Amino acid sequence: MSGVDFRLIGVDVNADAIRMRADLDESIVGDLRTVDLPAEAYDVVYCSFVLEHVAGAEGVLDRMAAATRPGGLLLVRIPDRDSVFGFLTRHSPYRLHVQYHRRIRRHKLAGTPGRGPYPCVYDEVVSWQGMKSYCATHGLEIIEACSSNFYLGALGPFAGITDRTLRLMAALSAGRLTADHNNLAFVIRKPANRSGA
Repeated sequence: MSGVDFRLIGVDVNADAIRMRADLDESIVGDLRTVDLPAEAYDVVYCSFVLEHVAGAEGVLDRMAAATRPGGLLLVRIPDRDSVFGFLTRHSPYRLHVQYHRRIRRHKLAGTPGRGPYPCVYDEVVSWQGMKSYCATHGLEIIEACSSNFYLGALGPFAGITDRTLRLMAALSAGRLTADHNNLAFVIRKPANRSGA
């Protein structure tokens, strides 16, 4: 963002988490499902690995789209609920996620106030098909999308065996799940010729 004049506003329901952000010009403590955001006020709305933690994620997308100016962008990063990794995350206990972060990732404070991991919900929209359908029905244009398995890098020597295991599970799912990616990133444009979303 060097050379770009911008103002960065952050919204989080967790006051401890938002207090840890030193890069924000303004902090709003509030639930993304109900927080009052001004209509068509923002050039760019960025949401990174949040929607999977929200029951009612489509409502959050509605609010973000309504707050984006016509011609503006929504940048959304999510894990795909239809990936093997997403399936395992949805069907495993939260305490296991905390232990993984503490013992494998060596984040000793994982799960304490203001620090992830946070419990996962994975509404239907938190997927490749879900986002495509949402954008199509709300008149939004996906102008760029990409996928990755970048989380495997954090597993060090276990990355190879983890990847092979996930691919085996995908094959056993008869095409319902994918191991080709876990994470998705979308650049979504709100058309300039219409108001609202």
